[in-house]
Amino acid sequence: MSSSAGTALPALGSEVAAGDDEFERILKAAGTQPIVVDFYAEMLAPLLKKVVASNKKTFLVKVDVDEAQGTAAKFEIASLPTVAIFQNGKMIDKFVGLRPESAIRSFVEKST
Repeated sequence: MSSSAGTALPALGSEVAAGDDEFERILKAAGTQPIVVDFYAEMLAPLLKKVVASNKKTFLVKVDVDEAQGTAAKFEIASLPTVAIFQNGKMIDKFVGLRPESAIRSFVEKST
């Protein structure tokens, strides 16, 4: 998948890790494409990956807040896990804390 600017984006249903610089490039390149962002804690990762892979209308960006402190600060990530939906470079929805698969699936599907 490519944005209109020609920057390659991850395939829909896939996952990519991002630091501060990569996250900014992905946000800009994604434009109107909703993306799911997991400011993560390892305990949620397998479930979120499963939900996004089955959705096929978005992709998952993993942001390690220890490595991407600038991004975490910019979006005021104070608790983990924080899962957010970004569109047009802006956070449009988020949840904090662990959720059951059904709640995560509903969260992803309502935004994609």
